[in-house]
Amino acid sequence: MTNTQLRGESPAGQDAAARRRKAALAHAFTLAADEYDEANGGFFNPIGARLARLAGLRPGDRVLDVGCGRGAVLFAALAEVGPEGYVVGVDLAPGMVQATAAQAAGRGLRNVCVRLDDAEALGFPDRSFEAALSSFAVIFTPDPAAALASVHRVLVPGGRFGFTAFGADEPGWERPGAALNAFLPAEAARLRQSRAARFNPLGRSPEEAAELLHRAGFTDVRTVEHLAATHYPTADAWWHAQRAGGWRGVLEAIPAERLDEARAAALAVLAPLTAADGSLVRRTAIRYTTALRE
Repeated sequence: MTNTQLRGESPAGQDAAARRRKAALAHAFTLAADEYDEANGGFFNPIGARLARLAGLRPGDRVLDVGCGRGAVLFAALAEVGPEGYVVGVDLAPGMVQATAAQAAGRGLRNVCVRLDDAEALGFPDRSFEAALSSFAVIFTPDPAAALASVHRVLVPGGRFGFTAFGADEPGWERPGAALNAFLPAEAARLRQSRAARFNPLGRSPEEAAELLHRAGFTDVRTVEHLAATHYPTADAWWHAQRAGGWRGVLEAIPAERLDEARAAALAVLAPLTAADGSLVRRTAIRYTTALRE
């Protein structure tokens, strides 16, 4: 199996809004790819490892990582399945695919493949995997029912599916995001005005996620929460993490001439959360949902 295989075709029949949203996500995460792991790996990598453990991966399993990013789940899953198994990572962002494939190649890994693909129309034969995982990825798909149907199709009967979603933040951590959103052009601000606009039902609540999973043919749906703490030595380190992560798309949408002003506004509202030494700790509940394919 080659380490990198590029596949960039969109599913037939997608509406224009969905295509634009996916293109925007792919563009933002490609821009963030080179710095993503360095800036945000301390948050995402332990979550990926916990998801791989909760999914009950076994030596020799074939595993699909949907929305693999820089490999937080990919490499954790590889450690679980061992040399007799293999892991395929797919992502919409070419920059993420290229960087993660290069990382795998640099480690000399032979049982890993990273490629461009779309969660809503996965390019694999039926029953290709014993497990599919997705950390903070399927919660963004414009058509989550299509994504679940696609995942269900590529799993063997009894195969395991697991994904993560964001739970509640500590009070106060909504302020920097609100400060940045205030600098967005009107249409972009409208699209981001609520949590419901940013996440599909898989990311909004355990109840909505369970309903969608059951409709797609999954059983034994379970959700647990664990608290994740992110440490930033300085407020500037927090800002760097936003530019190298999921907020990159928002920052790209802010007019360039106002970006310094937006940065100052975001850092100002972080002041009450900042310790005497200038550091910050963000605590976020993370939801881990697992299910079985009928």
